[in-house]
Amino acid sequence: MSELTTLHQAITATIKTAMPELASVDAYVAVDSSTALPALFHSITALRPAADPGDGRASILATFEARLHVDAADTQAPLRAVTLVTQLAVLLRKQFWEIDFVEAANNIQAVPVFPDPNSAAPVTWQVKWEQVLRLGTLQWPWPDEPGPLAFAFSPDTGPGHEADYQSPEDL
Repeated sequence: MSELTTLHQAITATIKTAMPELASVDAYVAVDSSTALPALFHSITALRPAADPGDGRASILATFEARLHVDAADTQAPLRAVTLVTQLAVLLRKQFWEIDFVEAANNIQAVPVFPDPNSAAPVTWQVKWEQVLRLGTLQWPWPDEPGPLAFAFSPDTGPGHEADYQSPEDL
């Protein structure tokens, strides 16, 4: 679906611009030994129905997850990781990625991920947030009716009372 591709590209570009200290930002990628750190990888992890807008589009509540990785060899890795996570949380506040089918981010949460103590895994934090997506094509199944909008008040409505109708500006 091209809307989701557009959304992930916008998320990646926005985070790269706002957080230039990140060496890697991408969607649907996992950290490995060749990954330049610090790195942030994001994806959609859950989809649920949201309130139907009544315009033909599907309304979906998407749960996003970002994992932020900092080199564990850095003596300040825990502080650096929490600082970057906080910057991301601030960036996410009311964020809609300048896309008209996305509502503002909400329910932002961040927690550290504790790896096996015997591994050399990077210091990692998980950030989750939710956004409503309006996907699909806008549909208007009714014919467009000519003429301006006009109001009349009962009982002076219908045929024979055309002169009693008023435009909203005249009310």
